[in-house]
Amino acid sequence: MKAKQLVVLVGLLAVAIIIAMLMKGGDGGNEDDDGLSVGAHLMDELPVNEIARVKISGGDDFVELERREGKWTVSNRGGYSADFTKISRILKNFRGLKVAEVIRAASSKYGRFELNEGKEEKSGVLVELGREDGTPVGAVMLGKRYSGATDQSGRQGGGNGRYVRIPGNEKQVFIVSDSLYDIDSKPSAWLERNPFGIQKPKAVTLAHADGVEFKFDRKEEGADVTMEGLAEDEELNTTNTSTIVAPFTSFSFKDVVVGDDADAGKTGLNKPVLAKVSTFEGFSYDLKLGQGGGENVDSDDKEATVTEARYYLSYEVSAELAGERVPQDDEKVEEIAADASDEDKKKIEEKNKAAGELKKQRDTEFTGEQKRLKEKLAKEKLFAGIVYEIDNWSAEKFFKKRDELVKKKEIPEEPAGGNAPLPGFPPGEAIPGLPGAGIPGITPGLSVLPPVKPADPPAAETSPSEAKEESGKEQPEAVPEAPKPAQPDAAAEDKSSE
Repeated sequence: MKAKQLVVLVGLLAVAIIIAMLMKGGDGGNEDDDGLSVGAHLMDELPVNEIARVKISGGDDFVELERREGKWTVSNRGGYSADFTKISRILKNFRGLKVAEVIRAASSKYGRFELNEGKEEKSGVLVELGREDGTPVGAVMLGKRYSGATDQSGRQGGGNGRYVRIPGNEKQVFIVSDSLYDIDSKPSAWLERNPFGIQKPKAVTLAHADGVEFKFDRKEEGADVTMEGLAEDEELNTTNTSTIVAPFTSFSFKDVVVGDDADAGKTGLNKPVLAKVSTFEGFSYDLKLGQGGGENVDSDDKEATVTEARYYLSYEVSAELAGERVPQDDEKVEEIAADASDEDKKKIEEKNKAAGELKKQRDTEFTGEQKRLKEKLAKEKLFAGIVYEIDNWSAEKFFKKRDELVKKKEIPEEPAGGNAPLPGFPPGEAIPGLPGAGIPGITPGLSVLPPVKPADPPAAETSPSEAKEESGKEQPEAVPEAPKPAQPDAAAEDKSSE
């Protein structure tokens, strides 16, 4: 081999090595000697059971979750109960999270993936995990979502992933095949929902701050609601009362209010609407609803405005549950008379057996229902006394006045009849005896039919002389009758029959 050819080969080899190094160190690199590679666990050997603190920060919001005595709470919401199911799910997701693709990127490029820190533009959501004593366990920064194919999927189809990075690893950005959609830095996103629910309401009493009261009642389950003081020509405006007479069947709220924000003057709970609700199950709820002021906006950037009022609610609950069940008539056992026949004894024994089985079934159902109601009461008491911010639509109707809760009865239109005019005809002009008919120009009460000509009196008997005189008068020319069809010849018929 000539020296010149050798130089060329060495040069090509050097170029190939340089290209390989560039590909390995470029944006599309899949592994790094100092970091993670495709398929590796993002948070390897995460000790999920040791995690007792979670802090999630993003922009101006943050939430602190803490496990106390085996129960997860939201620390910056006064220790309110947290959504355990949601927390458990995300911790398990972190433990199983794998790298789907590796991207080499310096910190100056983090904005492309919305992975900047703190309150910078295009910042990410930082999740920090720790033990009960505060010892850190791990952390991950979540960026924007990723919906394309990845190296892990063989570049086939789309995906539902997210850009993430590990704090301390300044060389790599990763794509994971989980969007982690429910991780939010707002405290309200982690609060346990449905603290109470009013089932089978019987009576509702509203008392406004000005002393006006409204009382609604149902005589039995499923019956229509009545309101005390309704006049005969009044009825409930169900558009506005339906929420009141069946309030908060499944209570939902926007946020829990704590600290200075829960001040009665700010929430309007110093002058509340009081709603007392009793149910057919024996529960009693005392609800306080307040109307707080809207937010004032007055700055160089925005014109001075006042937003919609905010509404707040606090409640107390109690219950008087049945101690025992009263047996019904079909559960009673009949005594067998000494002189009863064998057939009667057999019938009574079968009847008593059926009654015993029915009683046992109903006793079991009653015990189970009482257990459910006791657990419901215990849970609802845990959340009593807390101030909740609630949606406007669920609160506004409790503040409405009487003229908005009651309306005049709608008198049904009388069916068309009598002298009612037909469509298109002026009222008051009708045909007597013809319901709903009316013709312009006809006076009501006058017949439009032609008068009936009275019958001619019977003709008097004519004497022979008068008859002769009449016959001499000129008579009108008689109209010839139409020829009658020819009758078949009887003889011909007989002949043809032969």
